[in-house]
Amino acid sequence: MNFTENISHKLTGFITNELNYNEDKKEIIAFAVETALLFILGTFLIILLGYALNALIPALVAAIFGGLLRRVSGGAHFDTPLKCLTIGAITYALIGVLAKKLVNYDLTNQVILIIILLVSFSLVAFLAPVDSESKPIHSSSLKVKLKISSMVFVVVSLLIISILDNKLVSVSAVLGVFYQSSTLLPIFNRKGGVNGL
Repeated sequence: MNFTENISHKLTGFITNELNYNEDKKEIIAFAVETALLFILGTFLIILLGYALNALIPALVAAIFGGLLRRVSGGAHFDTPLKCLTIGAITYALIGVLAKKLVNYDLTNQVILIIILLVSFSLVAFLAPVDSESKPIHSSSLKVKLKISSMVFVVVSLLIISILDNKLVSVSAVLGVFYQSSTLLPIFNRKGGVNGL
């Protein structure tokens, strides 16, 4: 049992102790508690690393856009949630640094951002959703809905960056979407192979 599972089971026991819940309800509460803990821990790590690297805002923007796309597209996983969170936080903090450098040195423009989003759109159109062994998607209708949601999200991101007047936020958002869409590639999702990003 990993760190967050241990805490979530203890909190679940505390929450459900007086409620006389059956095991199914306890499992649902444990999942919700663990998900909330992982979200809080992941956000804290991104804030900490983004602040340490003087790239807090672009790191958070990249994480928001990448994280929202991940909800519908799926993608590669490490074998434990803490590894996933740590690598994700480091990656988004580094994306924040990269976004600042690209903007500071004027190495990007609207056309480049649109091209990157078109590549991301192609990736999600062909590859999303990507499930994992621990969370397989069996329903074909759900797969179609997730694919459409992923494509719509990339289009909405394109519309947002088209109307935004903040280059740093636009670049950060596009890099967050591109990073997440690249985790859909088969190299990161081979069965028995690399346990993803």
